[in-house]
Amino acid sequence: MARFKRSEYDSVLKEDSPYQKRSVGDKPTPLFLDSNKNLVMWSGKGDIPEVGDKVDVRVPVRYTGIVQSHFMEYGYVGMRVLPDPEYHEAISQQGYGKLPKVGEDWTKADLVYNYGCDLTPNS
Repeated sequence: MARFKRSEYDSVLKEDSPYQKRSVGDKPTPLFLDSNKNLVMWSGKGDIPEVGDKVDVRVPVRYTGIVQSHFMEYGYVGMRVLPDPEYHEAISQQGYGKLPKVGEDWTKADLVYNYGCDLTPNS
């Protein structure tokens, strides 16, 4: 069963909102229901990748990896991604510290945190 399901609702900014409208078409942000029936936002296009899905990410560098878990921040869903081994060095050089080598155990702190807007358009 999917952890997140597209709801029938979208979020929109009120006219007096202190936040700036998005410059790309000002489309409403789709809202999703998590497994506890809470409304959450997703900054990417399409559905939220599930745990175990392979994703193609462009931040902090272009890399591919597997979604290990999700997190919530400011109402948005994010993903904790385990990068494929060939990208560890490039990601480490972008300020993520020294990632474990192939065969070493990973901790939650070693995973790369990304949001939907970090995915490549092909994801």
